[in-house]
Amino acid sequence: MQSAKTPGAATRFLGVRLSEEELSLLDRLRAERSLDSRSAAVRALVREGAPPGRAAIDLPATVLAELAELVEDGYAHDVHGLLDAIVALGLKEMVRTHTESLPAMRDHARAVRDRRASRRRADREGRGLLER
Repeated sequence: MQSAKTPGAATRFLGVRLSEEELSLLDRLRAERSLDSRSAAVRALVREGAPPGRAAIDLPATVLAELAELVEDGYAHDVHGLLDAIVALGLKEMVRTHTESLPAMRDHARAVRDRRASRRRADREGRGLLER
């Protein structure tokens, strides 16, 4: 019986002997993760044991082309390094906005609120004087 296709096609067969305890642990793992087969469970374990690497980048082709051009211009060694720099710069900008711009925007909003409230109060007072 063929198992579900994995992202990378399985090209090698690996025969491994397991003890009954190891086999029961593998079956428990397979059941916990709802995997189709023992082979899928072994593949999941192998992927988890792999050293953390860079994930594939899923960006539009035009964005990848721009990033590749920046790499060629020497801004970074590779696209991943460039993305790290872009994220760092973006976070710096967000922190700057949060610490500098947002308080000023809040102060402006409070001033507008206070002006609006004072205008309403003056309007009510004026209407009250006209009704007398």
